[in-house]
Amino acid sequence: MKQLFITCCFILFLCYPSFAQRNSEKFQKVEIAKIAFITKRLELSQQEAQKFFPLYNEYRKEMREIVHEKRTTDQKRPSQNELEFDSEVLSCKKKYREKFKQVIPDYKALRFFEVEREFREQLFKELQNRRKK
Repeated sequence: MKQLFITCCFILFLCYPSFAQRNSEKFQKVEIAKIAFITKRLELSQQEAQKFFPLYNEYRKEMREIVHEKRTTDQKRPSQNELEFDSEVLSCKKKYREKFKQVIPDYKALRFFEVEREFREQLFKELQNRRKK
C-alpha cells in the first residue's frame, strides 16, 4: 500500500509540469486571440499596433497588479475595499485611455475598453458552450 502511494505521488510529480505547460499554452492562445480581436475590431494599422501594444501590455500589467492587491486584501478583510478597488480600476483606465490617444486616433482609443469587454463576453460564451458539450 505504501509503495503504491509513493508510486502515485511520483507519477503525479512527473506529470505536473505538463499540466502547468498546458495551462500556459492555453493562456498564450487566449492572449494571441485577444490581440488579434483587438487589432481587427479597432482596425489598427501595423504602425498603430506597434505603438499600441507595448502600452496595452503596461495597462494589462497594472490591472493585474490592482486585481492581485484586491485578492490579497480580500483574504485579510473580505469586501472591505470594494469601492477603493473600483476607483483604482477606473483611474487606471482613464490614465491609459489618455496614453492610448497619444499613439492611436481618439475614436480608437475611446473604443478600446468596449472592444476589450466584447472579447471577454465572447470568451465567456465560448467557455459556456464548451462546458455544455
